[in-house]
Amino acid sequence: METRHIRFNYDQVLDAKKQLLSSEINLLHMIKALKAYKILRKREFIEKNKLKINLTSLKSKIRLIESGFPKPEPKPRTPTRIKGIKRHDKKTLQQELEEIRDKLESLR
Repeated sequence: METRHIRFNYDQVLDAKKQLLSSEINLLHMIKALKAYKILRKREFIEKNKLKINLTSLKSKIRLIESGFPKPEPKPRTPTRIKGIKRHDKKTLQQELEEIRDKLESLR
C-alpha cells in the first residue's frame, strides 16, 4: 500500500480545527436542548396524569352529591293540540264588489 501525503498550509489547518471545535460546541448545545426537552416532556406527562386523576375524582364527587338530591318527578305529558288556522271562504273579486254595491244600495 502506497502512502500519500497531502500538504496543508498552517492557516488551512488552523481553520479546520476551528470549524471542528465549533461543530463540537454546536453538538453540545443540541444535546443540552434535547435533555431539556426530555425533562419538559416528562413534566408534561406527569401534570397530565395528575389532571386526569383530579378530574375523575371530581366527577365521582359530583355524582355522589347529585345522588343525594331528590329526583324530580317527571310531569305527565298531555298531548297538545295544534290549533288550525280557520280558513275563510275565499271570495272572488266579483263577489266582494257585489257585496259592497249591495251595502251601498241599502244605505241610500
